[in-house]
Amino acid sequence: MELRQVKYFLVLAEELHFRKAAERLFIVQPALSKQIKLLEEELGTALLKRDKRNVQLTAAGEYFQKETKAIIDQLELIKSHTRLVQEGEKGEIRIGYVGSCIHTFLPDVLTEMHQSHPHIQTYLNEMTSRTQLEAIKNGELDIAFLRNPYPQPQYGSQLVYREPFSIVLPQNHPIGPENFKEMAQLATEEFILPTQADGELYYRLQLSICEDSGFSPHIAHETVHGHTVLNLVDHGLGITFLPSSFKNVSNAAVKFIPLPDIPQKAEITALWNKENPNPSLQKLLRFIPSIR
Repeated sequence: MELRQVKYFLVLAEELHFRKAAERLFIVQPALSKQIKLLEEELGTALLKRDKRNVQLTAAGEYFQKETKAIIDQLELIKSHTRLVQEGEKGEIRIGYVGSCIHTFLPDVLTEMHQSHPHIQTYLNEMTSRTQLEAIKNGELDIAFLRNPYPQPQYGSQLVYREPFSIVLPQNHPIGPENFKEMAQLATEEFILPTQADGELYYRLQLSICEDSGFSPHIAHETVHGHTVLNLVDHGLGITFLPSSFKNVSNAAVKFIPLPDIPQKAEITALWNKENPNPSLQKLLRFIPSIR
């Protein structure tokens, strides 16, 4: 089986039309038909159902498309990393982060990195913790900045930021910093919390703030996006916990009551694949703060 045969098949599987696929590949249609036939003969199964009008994938073809696409994508990643290893100072790094990173520590890290290595390009993508973890596993990110993740011993990790939570209330709420004494005052409120699916540890951490005060919160809404939460609170749809740094970037009609004395803290952990050969990653790691 030749690599070009697999690539020919993948283009044909997208187009489901021999002439269009041949044009994309800059080859003549008979040559494409021949290579697909040779591929099917080697596999011992038909990958395509075809007649004079239609081309469709067989069940075997659908499976072969899915598996070989993953292999080709991995080869492209290897090619990219090989060039980066050769080029040294020139390179790129793909960074995932949760929203609070961009208004706390991350801009300083990127500034220091750029000043030291101006030819390394960074690609930033704000993502939920769950999608970042999947992207690290799939090789789609070089480094992820996750909120309160469970330990992942198979990866490199470093706690990079910690801050207290604040309780966030609508601006017209009768309780404010001047008369707030304990969480039990809010036991009957409706809460907006992050989804458990995006990060069970972070979800349970917020639940425990209420449980330590003797009640289980009534959860009215769930979302993982901080600015969405602020708008929901602004509209009187509930109250929430957020990292206190969100106060500096909020335009919503809400008020923050800091909770500095509770043991629960909002944490950001950097996560990366220890086997990632990208030299730009190793350079970035030198600038990431470490919290003990």
